[in-house]
Formats: sequence, C-alpha cells, structure tokens
Amino acid sequence: MSTAQPGYRNTAISTSLDQARHFTVVNIQPDHISETNRARIAKLVDMKDRKWLREHGGINGLYSTLGTHVDHGVHGNKSNLTIRRRIFGSNMYGENQHAKNFYHHMLEALKDPMNLILLVCAILSIIFHISKHGAERGWLQGATKLAATLVVITVSAGSNFWPGKICHNLSEFSSKIHQVDVLRSGQWQRVPIPEIVVGDIVFLIPGDQVPADGLCLDNTTIQVDKFKTDGQTERTVVDGSDNPFLVSGTNVVHGYARMLVTAVGKNFKSQTINLDGEVIYQFENLTSIIGKAGDLVAFIIFLVLLVRLFAGNIYNEGTQLAVVGEPNFLDILIAMVGILAAPAMIAITSTPKGLLLAAKIALAYSMKKMKNADVLLRKPSLCHAIGSVTNICTNGTGSLTMDSKEVTRFCLGLSSIEEPFSMVSQNVQELLCQGIGLNISHPPSRYLSEPPLKTEKAIFDWAIQELRMDVEALHQRYQIVEIEYFDPEKKQSGVLIRKYDDETFHLHRKGAPEVILSMCSQYYASTGLVKSINEYEKVLLEKTIEGMARDGLRCIAFAHKQTSMKELFTSCQPQLILLGIMGLRSSLRPGVTKAVNDCLRAGVNLKMITGDSMLTAKAVATECGILDIDNPQNGEIIEGSDFRNYTPEERMEKVDNIRVIARATPSEKLLMVQCLKEKNHVVAVIGRGIGDVHALREANIGICFSMKSADIARAYSDIVIQNEEIPSVVNIMKWGRGIYDNIQIYTQFLLTASFVALIVDSMIAVTAREPNGVDAVTLILTGESPYALLQLTWLKLIMGTLAALALIVYEAPEELMQKPPRERNEPLINHIMWRNIIAQTLYQIATLLAIHFKGKSMFDVNNKVKRTMIYNTYVLCQVFNMFNTRSLEKSFFKEIQKKKLFWGITSTIVAFQALMVEVLESYADTARLDMGQWSICIAIAALSWPIGRLVKCIPFSNVKWQTLKTKID
Repeated sequence: MSTAQPGYRNTAISTSLDQARHFTVVNIQPDHISETNRARIAKLVDMKDRKWLREHGGINGLYSTLGTHVDHGVHGNKSNLTIRRRIFGSNMYGENQHAKNFYHHMLEALKDPMNLILLVCAILSIIFHISKHGAERGWLQGATKLAATLVVITVSAGSNFWPGKICHNLSEFSSKIHQVDVLRSGQWQRVPIPEIVVGDIVFLIPGDQVPADGLCLDNTTIQVDKFKTDGQTERTVVDGSDNPFLVSGTNVVHGYARMLVTAVGKNFKSQTINLDGEVIYQFENLTSIIGKAGDLVAFIIFLVLLVRLFAGNIYNEGTQLAVVGEPNFLDILIAMVGILAAPAMIAITSTPKGLLLAAKIALAYSMKKMKNADVLLRKPSLCHAIGSVTNICTNGTGSLTMDSKEVTRFCLGLSSIEEPFSMVSQNVQELLCQGIGLNISHPPSRYLSEPPLKTEKAIFDWAIQELRMDVEALHQRYQIVEIEYFDPEKKQSGVLIRKYDDETFHLHRKGAPEVILSMCSQYYASTGLVKSINEYEKVLLEKTIEGMARDGLRCIAFAHKQTSMKELFTSCQPQLILLGIMGLRSSLRPGVTKAVNDCLRAGVNLKMITGDSMLTAKAVATECGILDIDNPQNGEIIEGSDFRNYTPEERMEKVDNIRVIARATPSEKLLMVQCLKEKNHVVAVIGRGIGDVHALREANIGICFSMKSADIARAYSDIVIQNEEIPSVVNIMKWGRGIYDNIQIYTQFLLTASFVALIVDSMIAVTAREPNGVDAVTLILTGESPYALLQLTWLKLIMGTLAALALIVYEAPEELMQKPPRERNEPLINHIMWRNIIAQTLYQIATLLAIHFKGKSMFDVNNKVKRTMIYNTYVLCQVFNMFNTRSLEKSFFKEIQKKKLFWGITSTIVAFQALMVEVLESYADTARLDMGQWSICIAIAALSWPIGRLVKCIPFSNVKWQTLKTKID
C-alpha cells in the first residue's frame, strides 16, 4: 500500500500543509531573483541538486524565492503570470507555435521556378512590347500579363496559407486539451499545460503528464514512467523527501501528489499538428519522378532546337534565322530566349506540383470538418491508415456503454436487499459506509467531496441515499493510514483506517467479486451476524454473482476485516468478511448498435476487451451486436487469462474469431493488438485510461474520448473524440477513406493533364519551324506551342487550385462504408487509375496532335486559330475529365449532381475560358472562334465522357499491371 494522498482530511499530509503558511504570496518582479539563482532553479531537477536546495532553505525556501504559497499558490492575475513568463519563459517546447503568415507564403510562392519564370517573362513582356509597340500600348499589354502572374502567385500563396493556418489553430486547441489542476489565488482551477508558470502548485493524478520540471511536495510517494524511443518504459519512484524531483514529460502511473513547478518549456511533448507524413512523402516522390522525366525531355528538346537554330532551320515571318550572317539582332535575341523558354515551359507544365498542394488542402479541409464534428485528428497523414482499419479494439465500460451508472441490485450475504436499509443492522451499515466513503479507487477532486469516476459516484449516491452516508463525519471519525488504489491487474483496491475512538484498525477491500470472494471465509448477514462460508454457500454466492452478470450488471464486491496492530504486522493474508455484492447497470451509448453494424458492413471487426466478468461482457456485447448468439461460430468470447495462456500458434489461429475478452488486463489488450498487427491487420484502439497507453502506442491508430480520458491517454492518441460518441469512430473511418479517395481522384486528373501537356508540347516544339515573333519571349513559347503567358497562368490556376478545390473539397459519400477496407500496401496509383489515365491520355494526345498537324487543312483556319483551338480543346478536355475522374469506377452524374462547389468551379472555368478566347484575345494571344470551331472543340472534349464510361467497363480482376510504387526512406 502507498501512503495516504492529498484530497483526504485528517491525514499525515495535513500536518505538512501548515509548514509554510507564514510565507506571503508576492507579485514576483524581475529584480527579485538574481540571474545565478534563476539558472540554478531552472537546472535544479536536471542536476538533482539536493545540496543547493538544502542551502537555500529546502522547499520552504523555494516558496519564498519564487513568490508562491503552499495553500494559495501564485497570484492568478494576468500581470503576475505575464511577468513570470517573461522571467522564466513559457511552457512550450519544440517548434515555433506561431503560424507562418501570408507574406511568408508569398515569398515561398515567388521561389517556385514556374512562378519565377512567369514573373520574369511578364517583366520582359513589358520591355519588348514597349520597344515594339510604344509605351502606351506596350505598357498596357505587359502590365496585364504581370497582373495575371501576380494573381496566380497570390492564389498559390493563399492555397498554402490556408492549410497551415488550420494546422496552427488545431495545434493550439490540441495543446489546450491537456489540462492539470493548479492552485492559484487560493483556488484550484483547470489550466492547459502550456499555460503553466514557474511557482505554480500542480496536483497530479495517475494518467497525468508531468507538465514541467518540479518538486514533489508533502510526504507522498508516486511512480512515474518515461516512455523511451524503443517503446519500453523506465519507471521511477518519486517521494517528497528522498527523491522529490519530477521531470517534465514523464507520466504519473501510481499515486497522487502536489508539485512545485521550478522550470518550464523543456520537455513537454509538443502538440504541433503538421501535414507531413506518408501521403505527402508519396506525392513528393511521385512529383520528383515525373519532374525528372520532364526535365530529361526538356533537355533533349533544348538540344534539338539549339541545333536547328545554328543550322538555320528556324524562321520568323519567312526569314531564316541563324547565328551566322547578319540577321536582325532582335530576331536572334527573341529566338534564343524562345529556345530557352520552350524547354523550361515543358519541364514546368509536366511536373504535377499541384499534387502536394492538393493533398494538403484535402487533409486540412477534412481536419476542419472533423473538428466541427468534435473530432481532433492529430496526425492527418494517417488518413491512409484510417481508411485501411480492419479491426477496432475497445473497452466496454465508458466506450460502448455510458459512464453514468446506477446501482440496481445489492446482495447482503445470501439475501437480496430490496426493502429499506433501515432493516439492516446499524453495524453493517456503518461498515458499508466505511468501505464506500473511504475505500475509493481515486481520491476526491481537489475542490469537490465526491470521487471523479462515474462508477464510484453512482456508489456514493446510492450510499448517501440508502445508507445516509456522511462523508464529512467519516473523515472526522477515521484516519486513513494506508491506501491501495485500484490496480487493473489485481482488480481490487484497499484501504487501512484507524478509528479515533477506540484505536482499532479496519481493513476494507473492494473489487471484482471473484477476487474478493476468494479472500473471504465469512459473510455478514443483514442482522449483523457473521456466518461462515461453506461450499454450499459459496456456490450460492457465485450463482448470485452469475445472475447479476447475466443481466448485464457490473458487479462489485465489498469485504472488511477488523484487526489490531499486532495482527496487521503478523498476518500475511487476513481472512476477510464479505460485506456485500453490488450490481450496477450502464446503458449503451446512443448509436452504438448502429455503429457496430456500420463497421461490420464496412469490413471492420470490433473486439471488446473489458475488465467485466464473462457474463456481463457477453450481455453487453450481444446487446450492441458484437456477438451473435444465433451464430456462435462468427464470434468467440474468452477470458483474458485464457488468451494469455494460449501458445503463440493458438493465439494467431484464434485471434480473428475472438470478439470479446472478459476479465482482461492491459497486457491482454496489448497482446491482442500485437497479434492482429502480426497478421497484417490495421488496428485502431479506443482507450481512455492509463492501462490503455501501451495498446494506444502499439496500435496503428490510437483513439480516445477527450473529457473522460487520462491525460496520458490523450497524449498518446492520434485522434481525440470530444463528443464521446461511438458513431464518431465510423465517421472518422469514412472521412479517412474519403480523403484518400479524393486525393487519388485528383492525382488521376493531374497526371492525365501533365502527361498530355508533356507529349503535346514536346511534339509541337520539335516540329515547329517558326517562333511566334515577340511572343516567343513573353509567352514562354517557341514555334506553334499553344500556350501564351496569360494562357499559362490560367492553366496553372486551373490545374493547381481550381481543379483541386473541385475534386478535393468533397465530403465522403456513404457508399465508401459499404466497401471493405483498402489494403495498407496498396500503391497510391492503382490498376484502375492507370487504366483511366492511359485511356484519357492517349485520346487527348491523339486529338490535339491531329489538330496540330492537320488542323489548317481540316478546318480551313490560319495558324493562330489553330493554336487557339489546341489550347481551347486542351482546357475543355480537362473540364470534362474532371467529371470522369470524380468517380474512378462508376458513372459520375449521380455523385456530383448535388455538389454546388464542383458545379460552381467548373462553370467558372468554362466561363473564363470563353472570356479568354472571345474577349481577351489581344492579351491572351488567342483568336476568336466561330460557332463551328467552338462546336469542334466541345465535341472533341465531350467524347472523353463515353470513352471514360467504356473504359470503366473493362474488368481488371485478372489483369496484372506494373504499378508505380513510391518508397519512403
């Protein structure tokens, strides 16, 4: 047993609380503490400097030095806290918590090679247009193109700024989830860990993360764990005398204590949320691979054009251009810059840099939507894992069932007490009050007189109502000598108390009925008589427990033993007297049954791992649908000890069919997760207590409920559900599947557009004979390439931002939860995507090159109209392809008919494209098209619909494709 803890009256701790009452709380000033002392205090815990601490008056001396008070803490006013943060620093560690502002992203956008080339060419456009057309006309055209370039850069910066802003806001919120009890101005209050200051007095309970370096106060003993990088823990015993040093970032696993904060901002686990991770790395690798291919093609084209220039095979308005002879200097300069610009444009347009931005937008949008649904996703990069979850391991009580409980049955001995307790012996009632009011699994709140756990609150309420229990009177009549808090491994708690009147000692135990019953040799009858438990009566008691459990009640047994000081130290295992057996009912959480059915329909198995008895667990699991009593082959229920005692081979054979583990300890939950992962399952764990931490860390996805979970469980969870509703878990999986699905859709769209641009631009560049006059400089073109500067900025806006918003900002459809989980090792670009990409790419390349080579004769148009038709057809092809890619495997009409954002963006693209061609032709270097030419462009683009539909009918079950797999170092 551990020493009595804070929160109880009339204990040995109460004496130590008075030792520093004469110290006065002051508003600490910068000149109050010397620089030397500040440095020594900051390093006090790191150095474990007991000598310096003794020389400066021990902990009492620190109270005075830090301007704090043992019973009142520091002043809680804003000015005092601000001064303390200025002197000692704030309690943040790691990355800068300030979000990067918009101007930072503007500078980052300017560093993008494509944006730089666009900007340089826009400036050159002004210069060349002024030199050729005069200041007035030349300035207007150049300024228009410069403005268009700046708009693209601004939109690009805003697109990057928005996800970062969302991550910053969620990081701040995530940090505030972790709170501890702090004494300020004489009042206990809940404070987020980042707001802790030096001098604060903090109350720590099991499951708390030590928020800062500090010293353990009072004569208490606690145990803290430090998680190492290998997943193991290093346990340390801390007490208020020999080893009072508490290190920031460690986790309290046993005991309760107050601590004095001496240093902040050192090892507290950063709650920064960022968009790095597996998906982003895949896109970086994919972008790099395609970019290198584009660079290679661009370099080859550059060599071809350079040879043609020196060979005199490039013409401008019928005049041969070559380096030899005496050609016009401006023409040569235009040709040279054009030759450099064409490969650069090809390299840039063929690199799908929009993939990274689209992935970040998808993750940020989904995080914001889930936050609005009271779900905090700490690791957005886990979207692939979330969508691939095949098994969910969860507790029973508090996860599937409500925290609130009600005592519905109480058995005293062999009798069920259904009549008023006035008929029960006063002595028995008094003993029950002792066992309920003083033997609690956790101490009462620092500012309330009732226990924080819902189970014990229900027992407290029952005792107050039925037994007229007076908690204040109990603390006045009895002293808590030792207390053993609830241990999930032993499934019991205990307390040793001393009665002030007669100096007698009373030992109380409470816990699982089978555990407590095994310690009892006698039981109390309602008359107060003590009777022996023989074999027959033991069977009756076991049947009583079994009946309660079969009705879905959680059973708790109470036992007592009066002892003397001599017996206390000589008896190894005193035989206890059974006080009673209590049954508590907890209803299922709303929506649990539907959530379980939704998971099963989505190919996700739920496994309930609970500390309840076999019968209670079976009743709860059957009620919520985890177990099917009509088909026992589809699910098995076992006890934790059986699961632990299986051989490794037996566990691996049985683990898939096990649905419920009863009387489980944290080690069995961890073992279950390890077995499932070994069988290549993707496992999510729903945990809430300190015993779930190892399973949360081991799982692919750790999930906890915010308000009722231990701080350490929240710290090691990837997802925090604030509303504590099980259906939120289904929504998380749906969103995870939707995120990845949307990213794949946009990837297919952008790769198609990039491949088409790479091939078509390359062919046009190497087959052209003339650069496009002055536009070879200003429009980043050579020959008959269809894209001018304004056109290129518009294409960048379409591909990098507008299409991403249309295809990415998309709520996950319900149909996703009617499919099995995707394979975890499934490549980013799967077989179906390659099928669709190849089909659309071949079609677009064929039609665009046909217009390039045969457009003049086929449509009886000049060169500029032909280039405009190529450009217009390419843009419209991408618009129609947005419809095709919105659904990878089926028709898109049903899915998108209610999506206003999608329709709004596609309508905007079409409208502005018409404006570019028909109104801004002088600025965009386009030619106006007549109705027949528009009809040809639209018809060519629209043909992608039936082609896409036809391609989706191609079966892929037996086709083996070489998929593009990206590797992460």
